[in-house]
Amino acid sequence: MFFGFNLNEIFTFPFQDQESRKHFLVGTLVSISAFIIPILPFFVLTGYAIQIAKQVMRGESPRMVAWDDWGKLFSDGAKVFGVRFIATLPILIFVLPMIFVGLIAPFLSSSASSNEMEAFMAIFTVVMLFSMCLLVPLSFATAILLPAAEMHVVETDEFAAGFRVREWWAILRANLGGFIAAFAIYYFASMAVAFGIQLLMVTLVLACLLPIVLPAITIYSLLIMYVTSAQAYRDGKAKLAEKVTA
Repeated sequence: MFFGFNLNEIFTFPFQDQESRKHFLVGTLVSISAFIIPILPFFVLTGYAIQIAKQVMRGESPRMVAWDDWGKLFSDGAKVFGVRFIATLPILIFVLPMIFVGLIAPFLSSSASSNEMEAFMAIFTVVMLFSMCLLVPLSFATAILLPAAEMHVVETDEFAAGFRVREWWAILRANLGGFIAAFAIYYFASMAVAFGIQLLMVTLVLACLLPIVLPAITIYSLLIMYVTSAQAYRDGKAKLAEKVTA
């Protein structure tokens, strides 16, 4: 157990039996389709992860379910995906200019003098450092706050619920440690997966597995993220109710 999270259950439930593995394989195939159809498959994947999150919010253990009612999966996923996209727009505002400047830098260097390049690099370095000083805490705050907003959308089945901050803020405050722990679980799991990918890329033969492994990692990561977020939200509601009745 880690801050009330059953790590063994969280990490293994997608593979606990043959039926679960079959449903996980379907999720991997949906993820593979994102190579052909951009973005839309991620709505379905998110919608499926939400179905598992609802189990946890009802106090049940997470379990893989059949991929039925694809329209519902798509609509549920689109709501949560939309909230996540809007909430991360401030981060994109910082990141996109940095990417743009990084892309044009080689072209500038080919036509600029050495003095001009020195001035450009000095300004670019200052801007990058300033942006990173803002980006890191902003990203961390978003990673902690966003799951509460998303789970409020899941609970109410309303897109607008994600922006009714007062409603989910109390739940977040009641179990802030739980939401931080949920983020830590997902973060370190992602780091472990990234390390595994690097190991695959060591040899050409193993690297050939990446087109299959990466889509599988996508659905697996979503499941972990939403299962932990749902438990943090559920526990937050329980703690808030205890405070009200105390």
